[in-house]
Amino acid sequence: MLAGLMLIGAVVDMWRHGRAATRHKEYAFIWFTGLIGCLVGGATDVITSSISEDYFIIGKGLSGDNGFELRVAMFGIKQGLSAGVIAGAVCVYVSRRKSKFAPLGFGGLLRLLWMPVICAVAGSVLLPLAAGHFDPAGLDLKLEGAPLIWPFWRFRLVWWIHMGLYAGLLIGLLWLIVVVVRRRRAGPEPAART
Repeated sequence: MLAGLMLIGAVVDMWRHGRAATRHKEYAFIWFTGLIGCLVGGATDVITSSISEDYFIIGKGLSGDNGFELRVAMFGIKQGLSAGVIAGAVCVYVSRRKSKFAPLGFGGLLRLLWMPVICAVAGSVLLPLAAGHFDPAGLDLKLEGAPLIWPFWRFRLVWWIHMGLYAGLLIGLLWLIVVVVRRRRAGPEPAART
């Protein structure tokens, strides 16, 4: 449905503005960030399901029978797509919104995408190391008596990995936003001399 609405919006924009239309580029960028989110989300969930299946069975409600790995991968892809599309929309808004400063080009925006990706991956590694034994949500008490196959620390570790991934994504997005705003205020870079 979202893809259909975007397609209609892009066609209308091209019809109204001709070569000056940019919606198709904006939507392509958003779908590209969604694809990055799919890859990161799917890979993260496949890896973390090998640490704690219970995180996905008890915590996410996935069935643990045949085809579990595929269900986990699809769940991660779906969640990653949502996070990537939202992050991409934020990037487009910040870099292209109307203001007295010129918008940042899509090439410049693409070159900054490493920031949220690296921060998300770093967060998924560093946060569990820093807070792995801390249980602020009281998961240990909430899951007391649940038939956990693995020791509880594995469930909590996967929870922290996911929290770190989202926290890192948020930090990386904020970093990207600051860089984009500064670049827009500084104006276009001068052309190189030949």
